[in-house]
Amino acid sequence: IIIILQNGNIIDTLLYKLSESISGAGKMASVSMMYITQTVINLFMPSGSAKAALTMPMMSQFSDLIGLSRQATVVAFQLGDGFTNMITPTSGVLLGVLSVAKIPYEKWFKWVLPLILILFFLGFLLLIPTVFMELKGF
Repeated sequence: IIIILQNGNIIDTLLYKLSESISGAGKMASVSMMYITQTVINLFMPSGSAKAALTMPMMSQFSDLIGLSRQATVVAFQLGDGFTNMITPTSGVLLGVLSVAKIPYEKWFKWVLPLILILFFLGFLLLIPTVFMELKGF
């Protein structure tokens, strides 16, 4: 997908429009939107490596355009990828473990949802230092 977007000169237009729409909102709002986007994508694509290959080329360039460190982008990716793995209905590992433990998914979801909401909010708090620290890329 990335190759098609790059060769078709589509990715530059997408990044420009995305940065134009969010750049006025500030860095904290931008990294929060990245975090939410990664979380939503993780619900449908639980593979971290596949999601990184798909989203990080665009997110890293987007962070450069708005003046956000790439480390903040990686933290948003990691938090968005990690917390929802406990409730992702497309995760074979989660469904396999719940099946072996004979726990219905609906029961598990209701039980773990308060923890997920707390972790999701904590993720926003953990993003704050990455925005305001002077982090130098490689």
